[in-house]
Amino acid sequence: MANLSDRVPIPPRDAMNVGLSACREQTMLTKFGKPGQLTSDCSDPVGDFVKRVKRKFDCGPFKVSGLDFAVESLKQVFEEVKISQPSVFSSVKNDGMLCVRHRRHNPARFSNHSWGTAIDIFFGSTGPVPQGLHLTHRGNLLLAPFFNRHGWYWGAGFSGDSVDSMHFELADETILKIPDEPL
Repeated sequence: MANLSDRVPIPPRDAMNVGLSACREQTMLTKFGKPGQLTSDCSDPVGDFVKRVKRKFDCGPFKVSGLDFAVESLKQVFEEVKISQPSVFSSVKNDGMLCVRHRRHNPARFSNHSWGTAIDIFFGSTGPVPQGLHLTHRGNLLLAPFFNRHGWYWGAGFSGDSVDSMHFELADETILKIPDEPL
């Protein structure tokens, strides 16, 4: 029997994230401003966008802190997952959403976690699949279409050592459509 934490190959890049692009840092800076300091560890968010942060928001299988639009969208994703994939819903774990820091492989750029528009998801007790491996948990493979339908880009589509199969972020196209006023 297949386990949701089984490591399976990532699908071809043209089979995922169709019509979606990874969110560019410039889009985030233009839309929401600088979120805080570029650090290697999580730091507190600052600036005007903080008024849009929802803390400990119940999105279904767990609580998260993040941008209002992102956490509301995440709740919609998991409402659908709960109905059509209940075992996935009950087994999913997260490794954080809002975390002001630089990107793992680029200390000069903000991670999209810095605005609370990205989340790391995994399955099982052994933790996430390490970044750079072209593998994913079976559960993330099942979740990806739900996220894509709601305008989230799956980090399994990143290239080279940046492949990050536990990472889901609001796509650039989605960020551009977010209302300027808080929800």
